[in-house]
Amino acid sequence: MNFRAFKRLFKYLGRHKLRLALIMLAAVLATVFTVLAPAVTGGITSELYAGVAGGEFDWNAIIFLLIALVALYLAAQLFTLLQNFGMTKLTARVMQTLRSDIDAKMHSLKLSYYDTHTHGEILSTITNDVDMVNSALSQNLTEIVREVVMAVGILIMMLTLSPPLALIAIAMVPLSLLASAGVMKSGAKHYAKQQKLLGELNGCIEEMYNGQELVSVFNYTDRAKARFEELNGALQKSAESAETASGKVTPITDLVNNLGYALSALLGCLSALRGGMLIGDVQAMLQYTKQFSQPFTSIAGMAGRFGAACAAAERIFALLDAEEETPDPEPAVVPTERGGAVEFRHVAFGYTPERQLMHDVNISVKPGQKVAIVGPTGAGKTTLINLLMRFYDVDSGAIFVDGVDTRSMTRHELRDRFGMVLQDAWLLEGSVRENIGYAEDDMPEGKIVAAAKNASVDAFIRTLPGGYDFVLDSGAENVSQGQRQLLTIARAMASDPEIMILDEATSNVDTHTEQLIQNAMNRLMRGRTSFVIAHRLSTIRDADMILYMEHGDILEQGTHEELLALHGKYEALYMSQFA
Repeated sequence: MNFRAFKRLFKYLGRHKLRLALIMLAAVLATVFTVLAPAVTGGITSELYAGVAGGEFDWNAIIFLLIALVALYLAAQLFTLLQNFGMTKLTARVMQTLRSDIDAKMHSLKLSYYDTHTHGEILSTITNDVDMVNSALSQNLTEIVREVVMAVGILIMMLTLSPPLALIAIAMVPLSLLASAGVMKSGAKHYAKQQKLLGELNGCIEEMYNGQELVSVFNYTDRAKARFEELNGALQKSAESAETASGKVTPITDLVNNLGYALSALLGCLSALRGGMLIGDVQAMLQYTKQFSQPFTSIAGMAGRFGAACAAAERIFALLDAEEETPDPEPAVVPTERGGAVEFRHVAFGYTPERQLMHDVNISVKPGQKVAIVGPTGAGKTTLINLLMRFYDVDSGAIFVDGVDTRSMTRHELRDRFGMVLQDAWLLEGSVRENIGYAEDDMPEGKIVAAAKNASVDAFIRTLPGGYDFVLDSGAENVSQGQRQLLTIARAMASDPEIMILDEATSNVDTHTEQLIQNAMNRLMRGRTSFVIAHRLSTIRDADMILYMEHGDILEQGTHEELLALHGKYEALYMSQFA
């Protein structure tokens, strides 16, 4: 079992040292009072036995011991209550801090992390793994302290009452631990595997849920079910093995400890008959013997859960340790102008050092120009945009916006200058007003409506129940694809950026909606620098600059007429669409 991740988790607890110390003190006191109770009970038994044997009861002593016993139980319950209440609040705060750290990390991770991990895996780490750690802290941490204190306290009391009988109880502990060691180790492995499979299952469910239409269209339903059943079956077997292994610990330790209890009872009774021990001490000793094994049994039973929690913590810290974007410079440079000029100077980039994609990209775009990016699939069109937005950093060379190297600016300052309309129209679950005004808090109503009108979507919005207060569901499936695209254009218009990035998104819509989208895009680009990832070349003949890309590099650059005059790859691509 790897406890390194759990050690890091204790650093979060260390931020609340005083509260944690008070909780541990309450746990210790509750345990001490609990440990003293059997000795008082034994004293009452001895007094009653003496009264029966002598024909006279010492009621003052009996009543005093009874009051002391009640006081011990009340005190133990009071401190247990304080311990549980304090640990609940402490754990909630620690989990809040941990989730905040995870949330902050998610916003600073490199884009490559999301490319290599499914949404389901990430969500499983944020939810299931955090919940597993939360359970281990809130339920087991103070429990371990209590069990250790109880074991020490009971050991002291047993040595005080009868050292020979105490040695029998002590000898049973390593025997029971050795008997269950293999089972505990096996259980920890199965718990770790269970959490891993749970993440894979969540990823599978998320993928199939989001692609349900394609699953149906391509008759993938049976294979999707088979994949789910395969993962679900593996998870069921792993969970069953983990619980079975964990469940074996208690019977094994109980068997060994009960043998020790029986031996202690026999020897204790013989000692009482010989007058070597008081009958009440024998009773107390047997209670302690029975209780002495309980802490070790409980801790052994927790081993599997702690193993799962350690595995969960490892995944959480693997996320928190994942490579982040390069920190923003301090102090950052703020361009004196907001014109929208863009320049690529000798840019080279590769997703991995072994696979260089761009070698020497040079572009100079003046404010207000329209730049179209064309080329076959995998040519590097999206990569060019990702570099411009600093989703990735260049390997060499530099990109300038309004005369300033983008690496000298904060990402917030850089991206504040951009608006984006992509082929996949992403809208959040919320009102139409919230979606259009997404770029700023409390965007004025007039600005939202003006953007909707410019995007030719205002009339449609007013037909919806509630108008601008109409709530879009998850994925905005309660409006059509064309309407979703018009809403994203309205959102971009409302942000009023200097530079627009557009991925032509008029596929799968009717001719009328296509014309509305195209007109809205033209209005959106007016007076702004714009980069258009073009799929149909007829829409970008008026571009000030056309970049033809292949394998990450720009092979041809110029206006529509200039590129046709070259009789090169652009002309071949253009003619292929009109052949």
